Amino acid sequence: MNRYAIKKLPLNISSINKEVENPMSIRSVLGEFEVDAETLEEARTIASTMVNASEPALICQWSEPRSRFLYSRDSEFVHPTTLFRYDGEEFVESCERCRRDLPKSGKFLNKSDARSDYRKHKDLADKKIGEALDHLDALENLGVSLGHQMLGDTYGIYEDYMYLQVKEGAYTFTHRLDTR
Repeated sequence: MNRYAIKKLPLNISSINKEVENPMSIRSVLGEFEVDAETLEEARTIASTMVNASEPALICQWSEPRSRFLYSRDSEFVHPTTLFRYDGEEFVESCERCRRDLPKSGKFLNKSDARSDYRKHKDLADKKIGEALDHLDALENLGVSLGHQMLGDTYGIYEDYMYLQVKEGAYTFTHRLDTR
């Protein structure tokens, strides 16, 4: 049988004024509690009836060597959230440890938000690509070509860079672009 703590967020890992004596102790005033279970999934099943689904609650396992409950990036939520990301053709579902949408990652709580965010950003990207193609046409009209050079053999690539090239008279001038 294993010991698990059901912890509320935010965790009391640090304090501005003084160091927390036992950062992973149970805060019963917040409704935190311990569960004895064979597996994490069994602990989740037991805790799911005792924790509100709208409040994030972590499941932290007890560590005998450290004599405390452990929090890690892999800590599970009692009620995991399914998030959706749209790639233009299909939805990718992931089970995440959050209670809200994540617009920076493109993951949302529902499919319609994921689709509309993708379409909004696709329109902006299409506009930028169109402008870039116009600039490439303007370069071509100036007599400047954009190219790519890759030198190597079966042991690897020695040089890999882009360049601009202009032919003037009997000469070809090349400017290597810094590929940061």
